[in-house]
Amino acid sequence: NPAYYLDCMQFLLAPHPQGGDPFAEGDPVRGAHLTNNSWGCPPEEGCDGETLYIGVEHLRNAGQMFVVSAGNEGPGCSTVGPPATADAAFSVGAVGPGGEVTVFSSRGPVLVDGSGRVKPDVTAPGASVLSSVPGGGYAALDGTSMAGPHVAGLVALLWSADPGLVGDIETTEAIITGTADPQTAPDLCGATGGPQNNVYGYGL
Repeated sequence: NPAYYLDCMQFLLAPHPQGGDPFAEGDPVRGAHLTNNSWGCPPEEGCDGETLYIGVEHLRNAGQMFVVSAGNEGPGCSTVGPPATADAAFSVGAVGPGGEVTVFSSRGPVLVDGSGRVKPDVTAPGASVLSSVPGGGYAALDGTSMAGPHVAGLVALLWSADPGLVGDIETTEAIITGTADPQTAPDLCGATGGPQNNVYGYGL
């Protein structure tokens, strides 16, 4: 539910000892530079179109990159849900091995908050992706949860190569979207007039 998501955000911003007081013992110096998650917050969990937006914005203002999977509710339009819908979140859709958007990858535009915002921001491999699994071993898995980590890894590499970028979310996003390989599809869910569309975002 939203309260637990916000607890997680608070810990990511300022970790505290297990069982400790987050307000008295939270330490922002130990906070994450970058997070990747597959959170979804539907109405049945007590969320509306703008739930978690303020939390995402606070993390961004603190210099933390919030990479979030777009969701697996495709192929319909306007299927991206919070918090991937937030302007401050960097949302990631999924493509298959051939580079085409997967059937399940959620699409924009964002209607749950009335903004009409174009989402996702980019797409990355999200079908038949080799992943470690609990208990040992590996499996080929599908989902935007497989795509998001590719982008989180890209951010980590960028920030390792140029530490001056750490916490500079705007520039980091501009580098990623500016170097993405643009893609198109027969149905772009209404976004056809700019570099970003509601299926591939700015591209691969």
